[in-house]
Amino acid sequence: MSRIVNLDQGRLMVVTDLHGDYPVYCRYRDHFLALRNKGQADTLILNGDFIHSEGLAHADGSLKIVLDLIRLRREVGEGLIPLLGNHELPHIYSIGLSRGQVKYTPRFEMAMGKHRPEIIAFFNRLPFYVRTRAGVVVTHAGASLAASTPGGLRQLADYSHPGELAKVDALFEGQDRASLRAGLAKFSGQSYEEMVIEELGYAALTESRYDDFLRGLFVSAASADFENLWEALFNRNEREYQDYGAILTACLASLSQAYARQNFLVSGHMAVTGGYALVAGRQLRLASWTHATPNKAGQYLLFEAGKPIESMGELVRGLGSVFR
Repeated sequence: MSRIVNLDQGRLMVVTDLHGDYPVYCRYRDHFLALRNKGQADTLILNGDFIHSEGLAHADGSLKIVLDLIRLRREVGEGLIPLLGNHELPHIYSIGLSRGQVKYTPRFEMAMGKHRPEIIAFFNRLPFYVRTRAGVVVTHAGASLAASTPGGLRQLADYSHPGELAKVDALFEGQDRASLRAGLAKFSGQSYEEMVIEELGYAALTESRYDDFLRGLFVSAASADFENLWEALFNRNEREYQDYGAILTACLASLSQAYARQNFLVSGHMAVTGGYALVAGRQLRLASWTHATPNKAGQYLLFEAGKPIESMGELVRGLGSVFR
């Protein structure tokens, strides 16, 4: 299974970073379905980070969104393409994700309950990139050093989450896991149980999942392929790289290999004033809700997958709002 999806035709609607806001998700979903029924849209690309609200627990609709995406995928098939974001990734590996004092992962780990196997299987299948004959590529975070060479991009295209975890399981075979947990606790200054509860909640202390946190830490510490994926999903573009324009150009060139030339990149991931921002002349950073200031300035993007986009101005003309 390739982590790169090629779309040669159809009208695409791109939405990004809804972060657990179920009413806003429903608004975008229903707008897409209305456009689809009128023949004005064919495929909804949800460009990562559809989970993890920073608001109150009772208002966090992350679970509702994911379960509805699973249902909608059964209903419309390839008409829905969710992409993996940096907020979905940690749950595949049972590792923590935080920003400042905010711990994102425990709430969703606890919320998944009996649905966890289905949800993790869903996350496991999510692609990382959509390429189009229009010359527009969609990915969550933006360009990265990880994807800036054909070899790095091939690693991402062939990436297997179960494969990476299987490598750790093979490494663990015959090892004293209690000693490994004790060593980790000594290094961190917390007991293993305290670390699991802090990062994943009580749900991860069940017998079948007790060592999931340990496995995830080993993958994140020892796997070069995982490091490559982390860099692709977590980097902060021009706020991190000094010569981001050159990296963006290199990524678009890598993504053009054995396919149509890719001239523009659409991402989410970072906050913007209004509903979008232009980066380095060739990247459209979209903010559909959480990362838009104000939130109701959020935008979606419509464009034809099979019709070459000649300029950023032409791409930007596809922006729209569900809040007017």
